[in-house]
Amino acid sequence: MKPDPPVKEQQRAAALYFRDEWQPNVEKVRFTQDGSRGGLGAPWRVNAIATVEGGEYYVIIGPDSGPAFVGGTGEPPEAPTPAPHLPLTVVYSDGTSEVIE
Repeated sequence: MKPDPPVKEQQRAAALYFRDEWQPNVEKVRFTQDGSRGGLGAPWRVNAIATVEGGEYYVIIGPDSGPAFVGGTGEPPEAPTPAPHLPLTVVYSDGTSEVIE
């Protein structure tokens, strides 16, 4: 098994996968830890707080797997059809950030 890419690359990929495949209205993803693999053969995952239409949702996301919504009802937020090209702010676990158009 080859080593994982750097944490920041994994986090960026996870944020984009979350937006593109699961929650197109996400405005911000703030990572609360570096992320890791849960065990042998497990996918890389990371805890984050996703902001959708002003509400914050605790999620566990990865670049190749669906999200887990934790806390509250454990359900993803309902969201209307997204506006085209909604910018996404990503705040990495090291405190740096970027806006992805």
